[in-house]
Amino acid sequence: MNKKWEILQPDGDQVKRLSARLNCHPITAAVLLNRNLTTAAEASNFLNTSLNQIRPPFALKDMDAAVHRICRAIADKEKILIFGDYDVDGISATAVLFEFLRATGADVSVYIPHRISEGYSLKSHHIDNYALPNQIQLIITADCGSGSTDALAVAAKAGIDVIVTDHHEISDHLPTAFAVLNPKRSDCSSGMDTLAGVGVAFALVIALRKQLRDQNFWKDRPQPNLKNFCDLVALGTIGDMVPVIAENRIFVKTGLNLINAATRPGINALCAVAGITQQSINAEDVAFKLVPRLNAAGRMDHASLALHLLTADDTTTAHQLAQTLNEFNLQRRELDQSILKAILADLKQRPEPLKAHTLLRW
Repeated sequence: MNKKWEILQPDGDQVKRLSARLNCHPITAAVLLNRNLTTAAEASNFLNTSLNQIRPPFALKDMDAAVHRICRAIADKEKILIFGDYDVDGISATAVLFEFLRATGADVSVYIPHRISEGYSLKSHHIDNYALPNQIQLIITADCGSGSTDALAVAAKAGIDVIVTDHHEISDHLPTAFAVLNPKRSDCSSGMDTLAGVGVAFALVIALRKQLRDQNFWKDRPQPNLKNFCDLVALGTIGDMVPVIAENRIFVKTGLNLINAATRPGINALCAVAGITQQSINAEDVAFKLVPRLNAAGRMDHASLALHLLTADDTTTAHQLAQTLNEFNLQRRELDQSILKAILADLKQRPEPLKAHTLLRW
């Protein structure tokens, strides 16, 4: 295949001006201009990212309603359930919500479905068999729920409020929920539609902390430093392979700095079993060494093990869980290889399917 390279050539005068304003090399200025960063302010913000640059989370549709409902649940000691997805994005989103609500003293618990036996997202039987028997009054989903129409209807009928935090595609017909925080809903003008599920959960936490601060909630208890959640946000953002632009780029950069600072026992232990040298961890390490081990929990056993690792408070527990996830990842690799061998052996015996555009094996 012949490749044709099309090299962008920004205006030379613009390159000179931007290079002078930023005191940078003309090549750097040219690259910035090719990324449509045409002013010194835009380029400076791009090069010097900060959490202060993220857009207001209250811009997300239904955020106001969600925040006030959760604040009421905290004040009234209602039983809150975080229902999370079983991949890294869902696990990290669940961890962010759980750790923040735990810091408020809320009566909060977590439920992550089994990947094989229960499948994806909130279902009616979760309401009937878990939420109702456990007297749950408020459910907050993490990285799921936008398509759980039947389950949300059952919850509403049972008098259980549900706040959906999600980022998956959503139909024009919103599910029956107390609030649906999803930047992809057609009536959301936040512009944050590239957020991962953990990014939406983090936006909710930012808005919650502000509302609680306005209510003088933190006068009698330490206020969480939300920057400390960014390692989790980076994990989910990188793991879900969303575009690393705008807020996502800020979250990833801030989170990688935290990961390299070795502040979380679970991530430190996972880095150790993955053979990653601390203080030099980058997005590639996260994507190809940490994320597969976290995802292996749900694929080989139960994703709750990955959640326990990320929220572990002590190094001993973290090390034990990290070792378990590492073993699961080795088993997953072996299983992948055995499946591939079986497919290749089958095709060697029966090569006819190779003529097709798509091959499926079950």
